Amino acid sequence: EAEAEAPVKATTAIPKDFERPVHPPTNKEKEVFKLKKKIREMEELEEKMAAGTKLASNQEAKLLKKPGLVEELSIWENTVEPHTIEWQATVHEIMNPMFGVLLKVDGQSESMTMSAAHMSPPVSTENLGEISARYTKGQELKVRLMRDGKLCTDMSVDEEDFRYQESQAISEALEILKVEDKKKIYEELWEAGTWSADEFNGTVVSVRDNCMFVRVMAAREVRVSATDMSSKYVFKDPVSKVSKIRRDEVTVGVEVSLRLRWDYRNERVTGSMIVQKGDKKEAEAEEEEEA
Repeated sequence: EAEAEAPVKATTAIPKDFERPVHPPTNKEKEVFKLKKKIREMEELEEKMAAGTKLASNQEAKLLKKPGLVEELSIWENTVEPHTIEWQATVHEIMNPMFGVLLKVDGQSESMTMSAAHMSPPVSTENLGEISARYTKGQELKVRLMRDGKLCTDMSVDEEDFRYQESQAISEALEILKVEDKKKIYEELWEAGTWSADEFNGTVVSVRDNCMFVRVMAAREVRVSATDMSSKYVFKDPVSKVSKIRRDEVTVGVEVSLRLRWDYRNERVTGSMIVQKGDKKEAEAEEEEEA
């Protein structure tokens, strides 16, 4: 299998002076703050002692700890922040719905998520299809673990700060899509076991001989078998007697309307252009044929 080639990545020009967002303090920042506070208190005691004030025995004992605290502060100040370290990563999977990608990151036992909001540059919810063009399975890239230690980004620290507001807006929009997807797919289709009552408008993103893939609800790609497509889009192969797609009629970018259902056997959503709403018997018959 050929190695995945990394698409050319657009570079982002970061202004020298921009207002950085205020992040919650990191563990390093918390420790440095606490140590500096203790050292300042000791310096105040030293000033009092230099001015002739007699210190209490516990205050004198506190001053004895100052060298150790100064050394500890130096260690912390020279410690590299985890979120600034770059790690080698490999794209493990393009998420479906396409809210981001899953990565295998060096040093991490579990796959980690890189959200569309944290890609370089971030991908808006109107353009989630760009993800599959920019990232391919097996592609290698450099990433950073973000401050929360749970998510990844391939942005630099400066770009992450520069694009903070943009990323936050996309994250909020993604959450809305996730809620909608969960409601439509899991709370309605999965529980109903039938074709959806509603039709979903979508865009063809991939075409094969016996099926096509359509993106619906902005992010989710569903498989549509040739047997579930309008007759004008398919033909019967004279040799194999199998329905195949007319490539001159079905091309990437074509807009179509589908009914959806949950395929329990393959644990995925499938689509159809021809079924009647709520046609449970046809769905069950199709699953038996595939078995």
